[in-house]
Amino acid sequence: MSLMDRSQRRTGEAHMDEYNLQRIQQYLRSKEVQERIQRNIQRSRIEATVTIGRAAQLFGFSESKLRELESLGLLNPLRKENKGQRQYTLNELDKLAIIRELLDAKYTAAEIPPDIEELWSNVHERDVSSPLSGFALPSSPAPSSEPPEILPINVRIEEARSLLFWRFFASHSLRLALLLISEYLPNNLPLGLILSLAHPTPALTLSSIQQLPQLGTSLLGWLSKSRSSHTLLTFSPFFQYSSDYTLLPLVPLHEETPLEPASDNTFLILERLDRRSHALSLPSLVVSLLRRLLAPLYTQAALLVHSFGPTMNDLLLPATDLTNSANYHDLLLTGLADLLIELGGSTERDTPRWRFCLLLLPDTSLHPLPLQQQVLIARAQSQRSPYIQGQSFFSPQKLQTSLSIRAFQSGRIIYKPEVVANDRTFVYREIEGEIRSNIAVPIGSETGHPLAVLYVASDEPQAFSLEDQRLLRLFARLIENVLRTSQAHLQMGSELRSLMRTPSVVDSFFGEFLSENEFLHDLEALLARLASAHDPCQAPEDASEPIPEVISFIGLDLDEQESLASQYGDQIMRNLTRTLGHRIQELLAPLITKSFNCQLYYMHANRFYLILRDFSLEDAREKAERLRVSLDGSIAIKQTDLADNILILPHITVHLAVTSYTQAKLRAFLTEYASLTEISTMLSQTLDVVLKLGTDEGGNTVVAWNPRLGSYFPWQPQQEQIEQ
Repeated sequence: MSLMDRSQRRTGEAHMDEYNLQRIQQYLRSKEVQERIQRNIQRSRIEATVTIGRAAQLFGFSESKLRELESLGLLNPLRKENKGQRQYTLNELDKLAIIRELLDAKYTAAEIPPDIEELWSNVHERDVSSPLSGFALPSSPAPSSEPPEILPINVRIEEARSLLFWRFFASHSLRLALLLISEYLPNNLPLGLILSLAHPTPALTLSSIQQLPQLGTSLLGWLSKSRSSHTLLTFSPFFQYSSDYTLLPLVPLHEETPLEPASDNTFLILERLDRRSHALSLPSLVVSLLRRLLAPLYTQAALLVHSFGPTMNDLLLPATDLTNSANYHDLLLTGLADLLIELGGSTERDTPRWRFCLLLLPDTSLHPLPLQQQVLIARAQSQRSPYIQGQSFFSPQKLQTSLSIRAFQSGRIIYKPEVVANDRTFVYREIEGEIRSNIAVPIGSETGHPLAVLYVASDEPQAFSLEDQRLLRLFARLIENVLRTSQAHLQMGSELRSLMRTPSVVDSFFGEFLSENEFLHDLEALLARLASAHDPCQAPEDASEPIPEVISFIGLDLDEQESLASQYGDQIMRNLTRTLGHRIQELLAPLITKSFNCQLYYMHANRFYLILRDFSLEDAREKAERLRVSLDGSIAIKQTDLADNILILPHITVHLAVTSYTQAKLRAFLTEYASLTEISTMLSQTLDVVLKLGTDEGGNTVVAWNPRLGSYFPWQPQQEQIEQ
């Protein structure tokens, strides 16, 4: 065919009879036709190599027929450097599925327009009654058919974002399913789930693990003994030693005997029975729930092949700051919200059974509040939600508290199978309309205070069965994983400049106090100056600062620590320790004339040390006793940053230890010990031992060196000394 003939043919096709276009459109609107084309598209995306021979084999064409279709402008295969074998992209295979259907329906190739794929897209409607049919993340670009190594960096980043949701959902839904099944097996046995993406239905009858390759392209989830999970794509599944494993269909089981026929090609893989203590039995409730959870993996087979295929090596770590990104949509949370509505199914009127869902998190822009006072704010939602992300909020009310707040405060699912007017305030009725049932599921409350609440509303009464509630609980686990993982990623990158400035300060809560490292450093610096002052070969580093004649130490620790921690919790104890440090600093000002002669150090837990330069044993004991008396009583601490959020802790007491060393004694240590580090460690440990003696005495005491008895004993001054 000449170039002129080809041009004339294309011109004729461009002005195709309108009647012919309408006939094709009408034919493509048929539900059966659409289902056949969709099946062929899915099969081609999964199984096809993109050579001309394989493309012809997939659709029952000869290679010469494909070349003819190309000459008519219906196909546009790739050819490297204008030479070599034709390569058909996924889009070309999609067109072939449509062309095959039309040719089988007795349309001629000349009647098919070159833009047939656009015509198909315009007439094809999503079948909402089929779970997740055509489900895709909003604004996610189609995966590129080009090898990743030749794609621009920005395109690869966007492609990783477009595949993020399905990589997450596939791996985590398989992990959840495996963990649930493993609870019906003892001893953390390894376990696998394999889904045939190439042949989802009809169910194959596989009687042994050796027949596993018949599944073709498959997605595998594997749970190891350590409870680590693995997700992988395999084009021909097999094991190195097949005899080690048993293959079972995912159906209700009684001691590994199927109780009903399989409906698809989802299989369990276990160690063979003689290596286990007992056979697996799976209730029908578990199987039904897992099939519902895993259903999207079959409908999104093509995306999963692309997401886990051999060329998918890029990794995206999500870290959305939901507390500060009111208008930023988290891909995973938004995807889970939309997917949950899809999994809710459809009504007889072909409308979604669940209208919308909403993810509510505590509003952290406010100061930390008690659980009963916390406000929830919308942070993610499904497409039809009437709320505004980042702006709509729910707050506790004295008379009518919202369903979500009640679930958040109680840590339990709150379900209204029949919503009546009195159940909701006027504001909620105005926003949501006349919903018929709703449910609120707390997220993360299995291990403490909830992280968030999942709220779902329906136009149908009694829209949330027990199985629905189980599904919502599984989705709550997925959401919890997203929230905790994102928080961990954010935490990893928070205030990195601070570690450049102060690498030794990890917890800045006590950053205003000198640390144990600084205590040992300052002590060794004092010892070094003392050593150099008596070494004729060394000059003192700072001759202007006199070397103290005596160095004394005071150790201070809180009494009844375990009892207080059990009663008030860790955070209150941290606040108490910091408040105690502030009180010590305030009390030292009138006690110490020259502040440079005294340094306060926070060591650990509730313990503080003081270094006193040129304070005799007697002076140090007297300062310690005044500290003990002044700290005996109630202490007011702030529970949060709110000005009026004060907690009074009564009957707080401390015990103190006093050690003291003359210059002569320290010089003896310099001779006795091999290094300054050994001396500083010994001095610190001695103070720890003396503090322990104070604990043994029942606390609220000062234990100090008694020169007359040559040991450490509780020190009781005369009453007139205290008054002075």
